[in-house]
Amino acid sequence: MNKVGIRAHDVGKMSPESLSEAVSSYGFDGVQLVFKKALDTDIDFNDLNLIKKHFTNPMIMMLGAYFNPVHPDSKVVTQGIDYFKRHLEIAYSLNCKYVGTETGSLMGSPWGYVKENHDQKALDDVITIIKDLAILAEKKNSYIAIEGAYAHVAYSPKRIREILDAVQSPNLKVTIDLFNFLYIGNYENRMDLFEESLALLKDEIVIFHLKDFIVKDNQLVQVGLGKGLMDYEKIIKRIQEVKPEAYLIFEGVTGVDIESSLTYIKKIMEGK
Repeated sequence: MNKVGIRAHDVGKMSPESLSEAVSSYGFDGVQLVFKKALDTDIDFNDLNLIKKHFTNPMIMMLGAYFNPVHPDSKVVTQGIDYFKRHLEIAYSLNCKYVGTETGSLMGSPWGYVKENHDQKALDDVITIIKDLAILAEKKNSYIAIEGAYAHVAYSPKRIREILDAVQSPNLKVTIDLFNFLYIGNYENRMDLFEESLALLKDEIVIFHLKDFIVKDNQLVQVGLGKGLMDYEKIIKRIQEVKPEAYLIFEGVTGVDIESSLTYIKKIMEGK
């Protein structure tokens, strides 16, 4: 049965002990942990005992080390690669398989849409970097979880498939965030995109990010799960059929929406 987690910094920024207790109090199985955003002290990559102590239950489903592999400043790219590699080196010791990133934007910061993101050159540049990271992942018994988004280089499930086929590593896996693939021009086709993701990427999918949204002022605006346009009864049923071992991670669900969203998703999962 799918385990359910939450992005840790959506709960808050606090000590490892307090954060672990807060996540457990809601009833989540695990977290997507971004050290800099979720913890109120700096992490010593050479001494992870405090993290190990407090994040066994709830487990660490993914270490978030998101960086922009096509940032126009090469120094920023190098720093991002180095930071990601440090996460690949420690993931196994934390009993965490996956280290996550997206595929970036030539805009730099923020990672917004520019048309050049969708060019072949940008994809080739991402592939080169992911190939290098995959070599280290294989050596360290860790896994990369790559995530697409319409505004980024891997703007569709097909683009993610191209990266997988080019890298050819058993340690390269996929996070599906359906909301990320959407924009005002295609959101009505969201279930087709979801089914395309399953058809093209099924064997490599390890995580699904759960988000919901409404359309407001011609923009897609995130809301609590069950309060928007996503048909989670269909989505969860399909995940249970196709990827019952994948992690379901809430992302961008905060405040009072956390408890109601978890109740909503668990009822669907239990067939109620």
